[in-house]
Amino acid sequence: MPKHPRPRLLVCAFSFLALFVLVLSGCGAQGTPTSSTQQSNNSQPVKGGTWIDDIGNEPDSLIPNGGAQTFNTLVDQAIYSPLFVGDKDGKINPYIVSEMPTAANGDISADLKTWTFKLKPGLKWSDGQPLTAEDVDFTWKLWNNPKFGASNTTGFNLITSADVSSDKLSITFHLKSAFAPFVAIWTDGGFAPLPKHHFESMSPDSILKSKDNLNPSVVSGPFMMAESVPGNHYTVVKNPNYFRASEGLPYLDKVVFKVISNQDTILKDFQSNGSTSGWFLDVSKTASYKALANYNLVVNPNASNFEVMIFNFNNPILGKDLAVRKAMAMAIDHDTLIKTARKGQALPLCTDHGKAFNPGYQADAPCPKFDPAGANQLLDQDGWVKGSDGYRTKGGKKLEFKYTTTSGKPWREDDELILQSNFKDIGVKINIDNRPASEFFGPFLNGGKHDLAEFENAWVYDPDDATLTGTDAIPKNGGQGQNWSFYSNPKVDALQKQEQTSADPAVRQDAFNKLHEIYLTDFPFAILYSPSDIAVAKKTVHNYLPGPMGASETVNIWEWWCTDGKC
Repeated sequence: MPKHPRPRLLVCAFSFLALFVLVLSGCGAQGTPTSSTQQSNNSQPVKGGTWIDDIGNEPDSLIPNGGAQTFNTLVDQAIYSPLFVGDKDGKINPYIVSEMPTAANGDISADLKTWTFKLKPGLKWSDGQPLTAEDVDFTWKLWNNPKFGASNTTGFNLITSADVSSDKLSITFHLKSAFAPFVAIWTDGGFAPLPKHHFESMSPDSILKSKDNLNPSVVSGPFMMAESVPGNHYTVVKNPNYFRASEGLPYLDKVVFKVISNQDTILKDFQSNGSTSGWFLDVSKTASYKALANYNLVVNPNASNFEVMIFNFNNPILGKDLAVRKAMAMAIDHDTLIKTARKGQALPLCTDHGKAFNPGYQADAPCPKFDPAGANQLLDQDGWVKGSDGYRTKGGKKLEFKYTTTSGKPWREDDELILQSNFKDIGVKINIDNRPASEFFGPFLNGGKHDLAEFENAWVYDPDDATLTGTDAIPKNGGQGQNWSFYSNPKVDALQKQEQTSADPAVRQDAFNKLHEIYLTDFPFAILYSPSDIAVAKKTVHNYLPGPMGASETVNIWEWWCTDGKC
């Protein structure tokens, strides 16, 4: 998904690089993620219960790396066991691997081109078949196959070969170039291994078209699919072959992911005590959520996401006329977006790296100032003339563009109205054309059917931003990729290679600063703000705190439980 994040109020989160420095020295944290709860309690977990979680959009795929929709990962984290998982602080931990790869234990080579992952013994798929390093080997090859249509191949496409040990408990990857975020790209359920024995008989181009796409029949997580009703709900139940089942995990018997795309309906659902939790909620209704008698408002203070407006460089005006892109960036009233559309639930940000990322964040980034007069002057000088209707034309072409975001998000609709007014003030006409998330993050963006598009994005556990602006991330012929600006710049590619191939924070920060300079002068996109995503959960729940990195409401779903087993 464009995955989620932001600047932190509490700078206690680990970026992947911070962890990576520990990993190289052999001092990385070991074990499983630490539990967290929004309540202070020392109660013993109670087993049982059915938890109902409202999700705001229909997933487009429940096969890891099969789609870009935000809510895919919420379900994937429940039904798949990844190699590594993040926690409430944004730190990466071992999950089905037995230990973190380090330079000290010989699992990371000095040149960052060789990585060994060691799996825990006795792992199983939900059908009882062994889960081994052969599944991991099958997975990266499938994702790199263009016929499969993976949402993201960054990092995976650097793998030249992999060696599976004779006992099938470890896999050693050989990369054609150093890639510091290699652990990060295997983290959380959205990038978990796939069952080789189940999918190897299918052609790669048929997997995402099969019934498994929204009803996976062979999984590895704490839960497994019990019922899939697209557009309505997805029910998961305890997986008896989950590798932590002997510890009594997961605590819950069942989780129902209820699809409710209308934010008014979600609020009414909570007002009637109809669900246990919900995340990525409408911030304009914050006061109403705070007023719920039986629920707590939950916001993770550690976050790293950004709301972005991208320019489609395939548009002949937006792609070729820098003055137009720059003028539009200068016309954005960020303060009004934060105060009015977000009801204060956001922080100012002008680059794609919030304060959580070190390296990444640049305190002195040359952010464009809100300057409508200067923007008008720039367009005047560029030969764009205002007509009687207030909109500009040049050479028979009009500054008129389609603006698209995901439908059913009231704060984004408010964003659009504010931006529509901002751009009208400089003679640019915006026509709003919103789409369901499953279409927006699929054929619409991949097919380049937008002029301007808005969405929330994040760098999950590592500040590498090649998926947003790297040439290799441009969707080809309507296929997968997340560089929906269709922006290609050799200088950007070189700087991204620099930050990807170094474990030195100073080297990476230098690369990010130079990238920011390009982004803030060439304008492939404009950052609107850094949102704070809100959630609510019943006061009877425990260990519920959405993680700070990406779409990670369910980051520790196996540890969720309810007082007396009543959710």
